[in-house]
Amino acid sequence: MHDSSASASNSNQHAGHPRTCADVAVSRSLPGGKGGIYTYEVPIELASEIERGLVVIVPLQKRHLPGVVVAVSDRELGFDTRPIHSIPVPRIVLAPERLESAEWLARESASSVYAAAALFLPSGLHTSLIDVYSLPDSTDAPEVDLTPSQRKVIELLRRERSLTIDQLRKATGQSLTSVMGNLRQRGLVRLEIRVDRHVPGPRIERFIRLLDDDAEKTSRSPRQQVVLEHLVETARYRRSEGSDLVALADLRAAVEVDAASLAAMEKKGLVEIVDLPRSEAPQPRPAPAPVLTPEQAAAWAILERALIAGDSKPHLLFGVTGSGKTEIYLRGVAWCLRHGRSAIVLVPEIGLATQVVRRFVDRFPGQVVVLHSQLTASQRYEIWQGIEAGEHKVVVGPRSALFAPVQRLGLIVLDEEHENTYKQDNEPRYHARRFAEYLAAQAAAALVLGSATPSVESVWHADRGDYRRVMLTERVNPSGTRQTAGSLELPEVEIVDLKLELQSGNTSLLSRSLTSVVNRSLQRGEQAIILLNRRGTSTVVLCRACGHRVTCPLCDIPLVYHHDRQQMMCHRCDHREGPPRQCPDCGGRLDYFGAGTQRVEDEVRRTFPSARVLRWDQDSVRLQGGYAAMLARVERHEVDIVVGTQMVAKGFDLPKVTAIGVIQADTILHLPDFRSGERTFQLLTQVAGRAGRRAAGSRVVVQTYTPDHYAIQAAARHDYAAFYLEEIDFREKHLFPPFVRLARYLYRHENERSAAIESEMMAREIVRQARALDLRLDLLGPTPAFAAKLRGKFQWQIVLRSTDLEAMLDDLPVRPGWIVDIDPQSML
Repeated sequence: MHDSSASASNSNQHAGHPRTCADVAVSRSLPGGKGGIYTYEVPIELASEIERGLVVIVPLQKRHLPGVVVAVSDRELGFDTRPIHSIPVPRIVLAPERLESAEWLARESASSVYAAAALFLPSGLHTSLIDVYSLPDSTDAPEVDLTPSQRKVIELLRRERSLTIDQLRKATGQSLTSVMGNLRQRGLVRLEIRVDRHVPGPRIERFIRLLDDDAEKTSRSPRQQVVLEHLVETARYRRSEGSDLVALADLRAAVEVDAASLAAMEKKGLVEIVDLPRSEAPQPRPAPAPVLTPEQAAAWAILERALIAGDSKPHLLFGVTGSGKTEIYLRGVAWCLRHGRSAIVLVPEIGLATQVVRRFVDRFPGQVVVLHSQLTASQRYEIWQGIEAGEHKVVVGPRSALFAPVQRLGLIVLDEEHENTYKQDNEPRYHARRFAEYLAAQAAAALVLGSATPSVESVWHADRGDYRRVMLTERVNPSGTRQTAGSLELPEVEIVDLKLELQSGNTSLLSRSLTSVVNRSLQRGEQAIILLNRRGTSTVVLCRACGHRVTCPLCDIPLVYHHDRQQMMCHRCDHREGPPRQCPDCGGRLDYFGAGTQRVEDEVRRTFPSARVLRWDQDSVRLQGGYAAMLARVERHEVDIVVGTQMVAKGFDLPKVTAIGVIQADTILHLPDFRSGERTFQLLTQVAGRAGRRAAGSRVVVQTYTPDHYAIQAAARHDYAAFYLEEIDFREKHLFPPFVRLARYLYRHENERSAAIESEMMAREIVRQARALDLRLDLLGPTPAFAAKLRGKFQWQIVLRSTDLEAMLDDLPVRPGWIVDIDPQSML
């Protein structure tokens, strides 16, 4: 596959003569270009170095861009082409199996090969390329016909020998775009493109020594407080081993910490930063592994057999909340380390998996690297090099950790495999579960998909025998005692019909049952969680006189009022404006309707005035030092009631939480998406699982306007089987996955009519292609998307539904400007 439309541009080469050529997947595709692969001539001076998988710099129109060589051959071409410009320094080559994986991923996700290959390259490659200029070997540049700016550049290069474009711009105070182009064209300067990378020094490891054991009792910033508490806890354990040093890598893996926070703590005399050669670094003792319950032991035996046999058939580890799934993951990783293999452990979001990550760091100190957004580009590159060299054998991170260059892969784990964050929402739009299956098969590695509420597709695959089902039906606590899923240790769930609550005269957001349950927990010195999956104070601002809604001017959806900021905000595009004093249409009074987390927080504070209340949503996380700082406050019992969005439903282990309230379970249920029932069941089951993890007597109150819906009824009974039977029947009747595959086409345009016309043209092209291939498909649309307007552009969509989608992947028609999402996780 190649496209020559761009390669011929500005070429002085002649077609028809045999020469060495390379097909290069480039980081940018021109309109009409197929997959962003273009043919370039291989210069004689580079001929011995060019190979498949090599990162090169190529010209595309007037720019120089990175690309990956996908094929090299001697051939005659019927078109002119341009030469490869250079090979970046240092040289980067994708191993053959990794490039093959990228090509597979590009096909599966209908993306460009470079977009897929870039996932396997050191992060930030495109942004870290720097232009370095020097004078050619013949430095006698003529002084005539030079502009003052050109002469200044030549003088600087004579003095400094080589300078980056940024250094030249700083020295001259000019952008120099045309100046450097002219000098290069005349052969007066030479351009080398390098990868701006951190060059590791001697093999030094950094450690932190705690100087004040009482430091955590002193008031600090939330982030420093979390770091100090972890250091105090870890230092006590380390001293029992004869060392008081905590590896910075382990600290970073366990909590959110940056260089500025450490420097501030060192300046205050709280900690000391110690650098030691890696050979002299103390080796901490791993945390002991608990004794497995009989059910865990049986589950581990199944996984161990797969590890020994190199069996890549996926294992669906289906365990109730608190059943000890993480311990099975840990046993698998330990097996890999004993046998010289590596492991990749995926979590939906690092910030929401602090406790899980900490268990891996404690069990395998010094052997775990955690990939997260707080890492700088140089830190990521150094970690990437360490993984490739086999120094790091356990990689923990979000979906992107799948692309770490691990050596001798033995195990892949997807914790909470049902989470939609495993699907990437920009190119390439891959699903981590699907790529993990491919990767495990290629490496003969075991694959574990763990969840208390697995995706409908995964259970369907297990029913068909595609996956191996492994069940954990018992909850396990640290003391080793256990009870089965039908016992009191899974909390009792009460469904409250909000229609009846309103009829009885209660207009509060909190039902009488919920108020009673929370009161009981507070009186016993325990904690409560109240869930509402909406941020803000009021979700609709409406004029009752004329019906005018205050909407986002760019997205045409209601703005959400945030009382604490006195702002109206769009939760799609982040547009903000002050709250209007009166209706802009008729001058009438505006009323505020709907409930967000801020309004629920206010009502909770009024209802329980002596309780310490923490709001946990995206807005508050940013203000209070991050996820780890907020979690630490809850763990220290500085908080009695947590009011939050679905973040609080994630896999936290909070022993003192015995009361859960769901303000409105219908938030997701009535969205026009075939997964809405599944998402509702998963959210309710997961949030209920935060209660009763240490003691009996926990209660969950689910408030809803649709109490008879099967997703809500099944969640209240902790009955996945009942939910699945209803849901799979719905999917089969209405032809949704797993019985078909979907492809969602999305188009955006400033003009609504233009978007509609283009969508009709795209739909006709899809139908023509399907007929040409003799494939069966069904088109839903074209129609305006659920978010009909986003950031000032109208959105139209077409959904392709087919049992033959696999056969069409190589020939999916895509017109310029369209986004294609294979196997979308949402229709919204």
